[in-house]
Parts: sequence; structure tokens; C-alpha cells
Amino acid sequence: MPEGDLQSRLKRYLDGLDNRHGLEESEIFDNVVRVVVRPGDVPAVLATARETLGILHLAFITVVDRQGSFELTYELLDFRGARVRVKTAIEGDEPVIGTVTGVYPTANWHEREAYDMFGVAFAGHPDLRRPYMWQDHFDHHPLLKSFEISTKRTFEGLR
Repeated sequence: MPEGDLQSRLKRYLDGLDNRHGLEESEIFDNVVRVVVRPGDVPAVLATARETLGILHLAFITVVDRQGSFELTYELLDFRGARVRVKTAIEGDEPVIGTVTGVYPTANWHEREAYDMFGVAFAGHPDLRRPYMWQDHFDHHPLLKSFEISTKRTFEGLR
């Protein structure tokens, strides 16, 4: 279990990440350390959080479609009330970022979900297949802002 009171742990987490990585932004807000990193730095930052700082749980990965870019948020928990929120943004119509399944095995499902719903691919993922939508003949990603909700057009030819 992480040692010390909440504020000292948050400060230690922020300092530990800041000293090892070039953070674009960082702050402590309430019980959350928030950092913004370059997409290529995400695996290394999360490895530092787990292996050096002892933050053992990846709670979730979220994706926001910013129409032209995607904002990814990795939420880490230390089980004593502290959170570390790592954010990054990736550009392009076919976004790709490195997997973190080797650091946090729970990322496996979260990355598959992000791929299925938003089309964000995770390079090096051990089994990047769709958990919700069917695998064959469905090339859409339902949570994209550009997704057309038209039953006839979307599901045409699948019956």
C-alpha cells in the first residue's frame, strides 16, 4: 500500500512523473494528479507510475472524439484515495497509439473497447478485436461524432 497522507502521495506522484518525463502540463487538483503527455510517452509514463511509484490499478481509459483528433485519458488509482490522470491527444482519421497492456493488463479490455467504439488502434495489442460490434462486414465506430445513425444505410447488406 502507498505510504503517507493523501497530499504527500499526490506530490510524490507528480514529482516522480515530472522528474522522469517531459510533461506538457501538470497539476494537482483535489485528489487528482493531472498530467498531459505526448502520445509516444504514454507507455513509459504509465510504466513509471506502476513500477516506480507503485500505482497498481488502471481503472479505465476514455476517448473523446474532437473531430480531427482524439483525446485519451488513462485513470490510475492507488487504492487509498489518490488518482493519477494521464491525458494525451492523437491526430488523424486512423489514429494509432502504443498499447499499455504490458504495463497494466487491465488495459486489454479498455483498449479493445476504444478500438471498437472509436476506431483508435493500439499498436502491439495482443488481441485487438471488437468486443461489442460484430467482426465481419461492420466497418463503423458508433461513438464517433461522424457516425450516421441511419438503420438502412448502416446495416445495409448485413441481413
